[in-house]
Amino acid sequence: MITYTWTLGPLAVKLADDGLTNVVYRVNWVLAGDEDSYHNQIYGDINVPPPGDVFTPYNDLTETQVQEWVESALGAEQVAAYKAAIARQIEMQKNPIDAVLPPPWQ
Repeated sequence: MITYTWTLGPLAVKLADDGLTNVVYRVNWVLAGDEDSYHNQIYGDINVPPPGDVFTPYNDLTETQVQEWVESALGAEQVAAYKAAIARQIEMQKNPIDAVLPPPWQ
């Protein structure tokens, strides 16, 4: 069974924006999958919409909150597609269909 893990950051912030400080506007992310000794990952970044009426000060942000931003921005269908792609790559590591071999005359 593959275990999926999000790694979030660094976070790009606007130091000052409409009276607020350290307003996150972009999140870098990695979605990794691990099964036994096999590993694969996909990475990217997403833009975060302006805070609107709800603003969490930078020092009060939690990993869970930022992960929710990432998953919401990507959408459930895209997250599922990324997980499926990671699973396919891990399966290829476990059961390769091709290889690079040295010449037999060496």
